[in-house]
Amino acid sequence: LNLIPVAQGTSILPEDSREYARPIQALSASQQSYLLPRALLTALHRFRSTRNIQDVSTAIRAICESESDRLDSELSMIRYIAWAIPSIGFLGTVRGIGQALGQAHQAAQGNIAGVTQSLGVAFNSTFVALLISIIVMFLLHQLQLAQERLVLDAEAYCDNQLIGHLQS
Repeated sequence: LNLIPVAQGTSILPEDSREYARPIQALSASQQSYLLPRALLTALHRFRSTRNIQDVSTAIRAICESESDRLDSELSMIRYIAWAIPSIGFLGTVRGIGQALGQAHQAAQGNIAGVTQSLGVAFNSTFVALLISIIVMFLLHQLQLAQERLVLDAEAYCDNQLIGHLQS
């Protein structure tokens, strides 16, 4: 969507900000809650009230920073799960080694099948937990990258499509 329909070389004056806010206000409530429409509306309202371009820029940065913080805090549970996966694998490792040590007397008598099976459980649980952790961390970093790009793209759009055209 072209939320701020401004031709190249056109200036937006404080008196024009209400007119440029109308297409954004015409969006559905769910669309207005997105980062870019919120940032643009706040910027236009700030420009109309203060007539100061620096205040507009500060308002946009503040909204983008708060959105970035919100997105980051929403990832906290996923980060906790990604941290817990290797810990659970470690518990499986300890359990497997404990079972192997419990069967050490059988190994001393020549029957090592139980010990090797328990050690297999120990090493497999470590392997599976680390593998899952690698996959989850990769996906977490991809999600975080997408979120950071969203915030940076919204900020760049505001800079290019709005702030560059403001004139007090």
